[in-house]
Amino acid sequence: MRVLFYGRLAETIGPELEIDSPPGGSVAELREKLIAEHPQAEQPLRSKRARACVGDALVPDTYVLQAADRVEFLPPVSGG
Repeated sequence: MRVLFYGRLAETIGPELEIDSPPGGSVAELREKLIAEHPQAEQPLRSKRARACVGDALVPDTYVLQAADRVEFLPPVSGG
């Protein structure tokens, strides 16, 4: 599975990872796997404002991932 990161997450983890993740796992499980492998990214990945995208759609943490999915994590942003 290809996972892309932007903003602070890209600075912390890198812009892209290829992850072995069995099909049928959720976005929440992917987040936990990423936190276990990259503990320095825990705070932005656990933020409720950090969103996951699959294809062109924002998806909830309960979304079930497929092996061919490309997941993008958008970090929390601030501003007004």
